[in-house]
Amino acid sequence: MSGEERAVSRRTLLRAFGLTAATGALAASGALPGGAASAVRPVTVQQWAAVRGDRYHIAHRGSGDVLPEHSMPAYQAAVDWGASCLEISVGITSDGVLVCMHDATYERTTTGTGRLLDQPSSVLETIRIRQPQLGQAWIDHPPRVPLFEDVLRAFGGVVVLAVEAKVPEAYDPMMAAVQRHGLKESVIAKIHFTNTNALSRAKAAGYPVFCYFGAANETTADAIAATARSLNPATDYLVIPGYSYGGGPYLSDDIVAGAVGTGIPVWVHPLHRRIDAQHFFDKGTAGAICSSYGYLARACAPVSTDSWAGQAISSGEMSRDPSSDTYAPTFTRDGTIVLGVQAKQHFITLGQCGSIATSSPTAIDLDLSWATLPANDSDCLEVAFGRVDDSYYEHRQGNGDGYHAILRRNGSLGVYRHRDGQKDGEALTAESSTPALRPGQWAHLRIETSNNGLRVSRTDSGTTVTASSVAVDDGYLHIGRTSLDGVAAFRALRVS
Repeated sequence: MSGEERAVSRRTLLRAFGLTAATGALAASGALPGGAASAVRPVTVQQWAAVRGDRYHIAHRGSGDVLPEHSMPAYQAAVDWGASCLEISVGITSDGVLVCMHDATYERTTTGTGRLLDQPSSVLETIRIRQPQLGQAWIDHPPRVPLFEDVLRAFGGVVVLAVEAKVPEAYDPMMAAVQRHGLKESVIAKIHFTNTNALSRAKAAGYPVFCYFGAANETTADAIAATARSLNPATDYLVIPGYSYGGGPYLSDDIVAGAVGTGIPVWVHPLHRRIDAQHFFDKGTAGAICSSYGYLARACAPVSTDSWAGQAISSGEMSRDPSSDTYAPTFTRDGTIVLGVQAKQHFITLGQCGSIATSSPTAIDLDLSWATLPANDSDCLEVAFGRVDDSYYEHRQGNGDGYHAILRRNGSLGVYRHRDGQKDGEALTAESSTPALRPGQWAHLRIETSNNGLRVSRTDSGTTVTASSVAVDDGYLHIGRTSLDGVAAFRALRVS
């Protein structure tokens, strides 16, 4: 079975949606490429532990970087991508109905307002999940907030469920529902490290525990050591945040080493990029809690063309902070991705293309334009390629090795090498003059690499720059604009 066939099935996602009108947009987005996975799955925690190996992935909020978090489509996508463990957050309404949602209030992720606890379940008839950063397709066809009962019926006994009561009032009903469905052996109790009452109750009832730290400022050496003393290395998990804040620097090596040194299996949350998961695996952690399961677990086959006409984020397509709408791109129905964040550079990682084999003859084709011109005549539209990993790329950031082709507002065309730790790029040849770009005018770049070097051409003007002595390594692709103003647009991506 190919990677594409193991990706999210059209039938299962449409069933979860209950919306056949979503077919075109989601198929185009890459979220519905083939048939469902058919591998036999473990159905209990013990069975999963016996087969998962030393390094493994857990689905975070379904796959909340790509599909609406804690929705049936997101859960189904993760399962179809091969996830054997789903992390599930559970809230409760005023009339005692359990729902799957991270927050205690509706505002952040849905069209509703107010606390779940203050409103009856009847409000769910009109509330829909809404996360604009995922693309217009999900706004046009928003999924419902799922009931916990529905999730247990759909996935209980199929995969392991790590379940958390997000408010104290939900804990007893949640565990009662697990027992009622006969799923005790398939469930891990997810509990914040400060909730010692729930922790002791879960362990007394015989549940394995996912004991987590939510933020870096609470993840101290003393707190880790104290928490580990209450956990069993044979059954429980110590879970730490991956970042110091948001998508910023990693949690310190000393803290990670202290957690691993407890002997309790350590999981890290929430991870968005392959380089992030590898960083923590190299530090001795066991589990990567992924917000884009299919991409991080490499269940999605690389693609050679964009799916921007579908108006939805693809698995592996990432802004600076994929969990936030601050840096999110927008899409148009004609297949354009628009990068318009102001007062910051705006770049996108095209991880869905995988690590492109630029060491063999390869061509990258892309249309690019300024929808709105930047103020600075030398600001660039940029394509970074041959990047050693999928870490976030930004012009003159000084992180990572690779190459970048630039087309300035004034039309100057160039190609550079960038090296880790050096903000200034190394010009591989002199820049060449081409016609200056006008608002809304499309230019076409073609980047060709081989063992003999590389060529960057602006084919609409017939201009080419070459670097014959350069051997380009395989690597990841990124696009963006170097300006703090203006609006950039890209379309018609093809890798061949």
